[in-house]
Amino acid sequence: MKTLKNSHAIIIGVGHDLPQSVQDAKAMYSILSNPKIAGYKKENITLLTDKLAIRKNITNAFKNLMKNTNEDSSVLIYYSGHGGTFTDNDLIYRNNTGEPLKSKKENNRYYFLQLNDCTIENFEKTWLRAEELKEYISSLKSKRIVLFLDCCHAEGMTKSGTEINPSELKNRLRNPEGLVQKIEDGKGTSILSSCRTDEKSFILSGDPLSLFTTCLVEVLKGDHKPFFDDPYIRLTEVINYLMKKVPERQPLQRPFVNIQMYDDIILSRLPKEKLKKENTLTNTSLNTSKQVEKDIVTIFRKQDAAVNTVLFIHGFSGECATTFDTMQQHIQEDPEMKGWDMYPFGYSENVKPQMGKDIWASVEDIHRVADYLSASIKHKYGNYKRIAIVAHSLGGLAVQKTLLDLDKNDLSRISHVLLFGTPSNGIEVDPSKTLDKRWVDLNKEAPFIKTLRSNWEKTFAKDYPFAFKVVASIDDKDVPLHTNFNPFDKKYQVTIAGNHFSMVQPANKENDSYRLILDTLNNNEFFNRYTNQEEINNLLGEYDTVVKKLMPDKETLNIKGLKQLLFALEGLDRHEEVMNLLLKHPLSQENTDLIGVLGGRLKRKYLQTLSDSDGSKAMVYYNKGLAISTQKNDFEQMYYHAINLAFLSLIYEEDKNKMRKYAQQALEATEKDLFSSLWKNATIAEAAMYCGDFEKATVYYSLAAEAAGLREKISIHTNAFVAYTSLMNTQEDAFTKFLKAKFLT
Repeated sequence: MKTLKNSHAIIIGVGHDLPQSVQDAKAMYSILSNPKIAGYKKENITLLTDKLAIRKNITNAFKNLMKNTNEDSSVLIYYSGHGGTFTDNDLIYRNNTGEPLKSKKENNRYYFLQLNDCTIENFEKTWLRAEELKEYISSLKSKRIVLFLDCCHAEGMTKSGTEINPSELKNRLRNPEGLVQKIEDGKGTSILSSCRTDEKSFILSGDPLSLFTTCLVEVLKGDHKPFFDDPYIRLTEVINYLMKKVPERQPLQRPFVNIQMYDDIILSRLPKEKLKKENTLTNTSLNTSKQVEKDIVTIFRKQDAAVNTVLFIHGFSGECATTFDTMQQHIQEDPEMKGWDMYPFGYSENVKPQMGKDIWASVEDIHRVADYLSASIKHKYGNYKRIAIVAHSLGGLAVQKTLLDLDKNDLSRISHVLLFGTPSNGIEVDPSKTLDKRWVDLNKEAPFIKTLRSNWEKTFAKDYPFAFKVVASIDDKDVPLHTNFNPFDKKYQVTIAGNHFSMVQPANKENDSYRLILDTLNNNEFFNRYTNQEEINNLLGEYDTVVKKLMPDKETLNIKGLKQLLFALEGLDRHEEVMNLLLKHPLSQENTDLIGVLGGRLKRKYLQTLSDSDGSKAMVYYNKGLAISTQKNDFEQMYYHAINLAFLSLIYEEDKNKMRKYAQQALEATEKDLFSSLWKNATIAEAAMYCGDFEKATVYYSLAAEAAGLREKISIHTNAFVAYTSLMNTQEDAFTKFLKAKFLT
């Protein structure tokens, strides 16, 4: 295993009234310099403790970093000591020169690190201000930078400065969230603070190190797992461990992290004995080390005079900036929106959430985004008078949590909230019956959703202090309508065209999602202009309206109209009429894909509800599609229907013999299809899995992943994960990790 030759570190333990901070720093140095563990070269580490932890030495350490690092370097900066804030008025009050105090608007606030020789008399000469630290970090060529701040151990400077408004200053010295926001450089530097506003960084009884540093050392040494597939400890693993373990051991301390990181950088290596030697099946696939080729986007538009901004909060699939890229481009071209700045917000594209880049996510990830959004509204976006929030998918849950956490002043600045495709009522299936157990914490009866809904109803019982819309799309196969709409009054509900992803990615300005945002932000009434009314009625369950309109002209309907009529009849449980149309209508006779669409619709309903009726009907439709496509020698449609029958034979009928029969039939059809394609490779992979050939499955899943877009990746992963875990009775092994690495990263 190679040493981390291009990894560099500055480690600072201030000492003075915090002797434990020196021990913290030395412990970090010991880990990073140990050739059997992290393996940083000693000449690449600067250790500054006690009387060496002063401004001059830190400045020189950064100058050396500038000389000795390049674009491919990784840089770890660790600080253990006090941190706090001062304002202009604090300085005026202290200097006592008779200068009038500044107004609240003009009273600038300064965040700083309190170094070893810093006293109340000389702090302006000895402190390290956040702005200076930000400049040092920004001057580095590398973008793979992580900063650990183990601050707020005690009351700090208030001990010797009682004359400077101590009651207020005591609180402001514990404001690490503001410090993090001031240091952020916009290029993806990762910053972790040991605690949050009004919290302390604890040293537990009997421990030589602070709790935060104890947990940090544990994860960098690999003490948190018995074995690993990856020989390195990466940033997201460190974050997940710290965010979980610190509050487990001391509930009054909760670390804070920014989430717009440049890369999932390597921070440490593992001892050889920790590496897992078996299951070589996925070793190469799980190695996620890569060179990031593009900068992260943290600003869509920023204007000098703007007092309004739109925050686009994406979910946990895809990429932060690209989710809303076309939307923000259209808005930038619209003269009505000239006074609005715009920012993307959420996990950056180069870092994966805890559960992977899927539509659903862990509660921990939702909390993390909500915490960071709350702090950003207060600090990073603190100068904006009006903040509009446009959220997609589970980003909308994070937004709701944020709105409940904001103080009265910050909440008053929120002017508009639009939630697109957000499962606000959680997963409504009984968790004991769901096939996919990964998301049980998001069940509507689980604590997170239950508390969120209860607090929302209490907080906004009378009305919303902002313009509010919840938005569903007519073809959203991932977030059911009822979980999107049920918690909110009908007057806030809007239905538009598109699927779960395209609903926020308008191809042009003739699009209802784009018009909805514009009309809402400009306080205009919104009307659907581009969404088919029959599609809306079908989504809302108004099937009679659709049938009455389309049935009289059924013979002359185009393929889109026929599809809507079939959906409406199926919704009314008029199964015989559906089958009659499928068998006799001239368009459906030429299009077995229509039968597959109906089968897929019912298959997804079955996975959500486990309704025997939905599972049974799905089998009927897929069988009919397979029979017709076999008659026609339509090999592409044959393997499409056969592989879905294999899946349902396992999941619905629990018949592995039928599963293998249909899987073999699908494989035979793929062999007769002369052309390679995404879905052909995905079918071969799934069929190989059903036949027990996991080596072949990994090869073809890899090929499918290379060609798949985001929506296709999630669809393939859902089928594969549900089927595999049903076959093997495990949710985490080498193969599920392989699937996650290929389709959800």
